[in-house]
Amino acid sequence: MKDFKIEFVIDNYTYSQEMIEAFEFERNKHVLHEMIYLGAEITDNGNSLSYTDIDFLSKPDAARLNLEAKVKLGTDQLLELYKDDIIKTDKMWKAIIADYKESDPYQPCIAHMKVTGVTMDDLGEGLMLAMAGHDSSLAANPEHYGHVMTEKVPAGFEGMGMFGGPNLMRIMFAPDIKIPLDIPEDYLPFTIGYSQLGDGTDMHTLAAHYIKETDEGIEMLLTCCFPQGTPKELVDGHKIHLASEFLGLVKIAAEQL
Repeated sequence: MKDFKIEFVIDNYTYSQEMIEAFEFERNKHVLHEMIYLGAEITDNGNSLSYTDIDFLSKPDAARLNLEAKVKLGTDQLLELYKDDIIKTDKMWKAIIADYKESDPYQPCIAHMKVTGVTMDDLGEGLMLAMAGHDSSLAANPEHYGHVMTEKVPAGFEGMGMFGGPNLMRIMFAPDIKIPLDIPEDYLPFTIGYSQLGDGTDMHTLAAHYIKETDEGIEMLLTCCFPQGTPKELVDGHKIHLASEFLGLVKIAAEQL
């Protein structure tokens, strides 16, 4: 494994790797609590865990059991388990965009990531692993549940912004769309697109990540633009989600080297 150092700046506050991992610990326990509440059995070495047992897990065990449970259940069972939450979250998004106007300003969601010891090529390898449906995609963030085909269009099955439940979300890659953010010229586009719900409804949400190589490694601007009706808690929570996800991708990349 290649050694690296990583930190994030969100809303002018610096977050260390350990601080983001503290959020991940809580979200791993949240997902395990949620799965038990919804009727799934969570086991560790053949022993069934209760709802309150989850609160006694270590940080590594919470991450391990979250991943093991999702792999064991598989996407189809997870979709069945979360079917009501998916419906409720889709309903929330359709309410958010009901009054959308193209002239409305977006709510920006930005996390700046600085990595020492991992190159642009290294990170690309980690991202390719995740997008290929490898278990790494589940491990990259506590609230990643898998990939689903919706009317022959791939969709991510995940939570957004540590708010509400998970749902199906298509990421439609569109490198030519205009992103209403001021991005420094020395950053290159890494991925740009917009989001749809699983049924094809436009969420009027943009995602654009930018990267530049440095002498020490890389820096990235991880950005989304949310419509005006989006709860502030979701917008702010998604800054942490982005940091967690790309921390996960950096770890995946470093483990390959």
